[in-house]
Amino acid sequence: MLTSIIEERKHLLNDRVLVNCAMALGFLSAYSSDPLQMKDLFHAYGGAQSDFRVDLGVKLGVLVNGSAKLPEADSLRREAADQIVHLLKTRSGVVEIDGKDIKEGRPDEEIFRFDGALGALAHVMDAFLRRLCKSDAAQDRAVLKAITDSGLLQALNEEEDFSAMSEVYQQIPAFITQLPVPAMDSKQAISEELAQVMRDSFAFLHKFYLDFDSKSSARPALLNLLQLTHNNLLDLGVSTTADQVTPLSPQFIREVVCEAPSLACVIPQDMKMVCADIVFAQD
Repeated sequence: MLTSIIEERKHLLNDRVLVNCAMALGFLSAYSSDPLQMKDLFHAYGGAQSDFRVDLGVKLGVLVNGSAKLPEADSLRREAADQIVHLLKTRSGVVEIDGKDIKEGRPDEEIFRFDGALGALAHVMDAFLRRLCKSDAAQDRAVLKAITDSGLLQALNEEEDFSAMSEVYQQIPAFITQLPVPAMDSKQAISEELAQVMRDSFAFLHKFYLDFDSKSSARPALLNLLQLTHNNLLDLGVSTTADQVTPLSPQFIREVVCEAPSLACVIPQDMKMVCADIVFAQD
């Protein structure tokens, strides 16, 4: 059924559902009677003319399905990383990188549409990797290294500004918001691969946040980088009282969050000076 959906009926689905179905196919392959079927499924999708939504979903679904029997796992992770690099260089959906608008011709009223591979990858990281893998897991590290190796964020950070019609100021903050950054309270280590993507993300926000529609537009992305969003409070029990939750304040952001050991050597010093200003912006 899932194969039929992603191959024959994908035109009936929005992008998010299609990627989810492709991920589900990868997950279900863990129950194959022959582990080699997982490898076969991994290689069944891809190539120069592949659908990036299906390609990313199936490949990453196979890699994170939890099976200890996945054959040649290291080799498959490298192949997936190479494909991510290729897609982010050619079909990211960021016009400044691809030189073309790959969503052109699709109706504007589509819901849950990904502009390109960057949006699809962000959804996979947020909905699956963030919840199913620790930040130093091999799968996470391979994906995050591929983002750095694509040079996408570095290329954008080298620009001085973007045209008034550019969608970069919406696309990149949305991507940063969905990075699988572990919550501060989770005590998870930040891998060097994640740290590098976070450094590039901090650099983008610091350089361009004043060009966003409003200063507060950078808030969701910054909160994620500061480890203060999504699953940050999952360790609190149902009996937790209000006085046990530390309220955010500019002082807390400056003195506790920005100086957290986990962010040492990750957050730039000049970014620390504006974090509270962005988090509590009223515009």
